[in-house]
Amino acid sequence: MEGHAKHAHHGFTDTHVKHHADGSATMHHVHHEGPHKDVHHAVADHDGMMDSMMEHTGSPSPATEELEQGQHGIPAPAASAAGIPAGPAATPGA
Repeated sequence: MEGHAKHAHHGFTDTHVKHHADGSATMHHVHHEGPHKDVHHAVADHDGMMDSMMEHTGSPSPATEELEQGQHGIPAPAASAAGIPAGPAATPGA
């Protein structure tokens, strides 16, 4: 699949959803590097389907990225372990 350009940040070219009578679905995210990078999995319902789309092909919102990075660009778990308080950096003199 060399002819395919990398897609956005995720690398997937297609997503196939097979809907089942009980409301569940089978997801197949097709990766541009070939079948060895494809993702197949089952989801229980519509919310699971949308979560899968966001997890594999969506862009995180700026707020999500900020929460994941934590203070000073240090991931929140590492910051906590280092004793750095969570939340926005304190402004000197404030």
